Amino acid sequence: MKKKRLTIIAEISIFPVSEGTSLSPYVKKAFEAIKSVEGLRIQLTPMGTILEAGDLDQILEAFKRAHKAVRETGAKRIIAHLKVDDRLDKPRSMGDKVKAVLG
Repeated sequence: MKKKRLTIIAEISIFPVSEGTSLSPYVKKAFEAIKSVEGLRIQLTPMGTILEAGDLDQILEAFKRAHKAVRETGAKRIIAHLKVDDRLDKPRSMGDKVKAVLG
């Protein structure tokens, strides 16, 4: 049986303030920047982007690139949230966490 490795799961939500009601062009730029980080598993949701990585540096790099991408759109103010789940006692994945709730 293949042993699972420890992973870090994170959620990024980033958007500009006072740029109108449709934020999808900004979110698209951030998502493209996140996808440029190698080795991440990514799940886009309606309220944020979930990441799974082997180490914290990958998560922080994705967050940094997403923030830079939104800045480069000319946004005057950006709200960014990063939530990190770094479980060290056993291997977990995004799928495991969902399965634990849904069965």
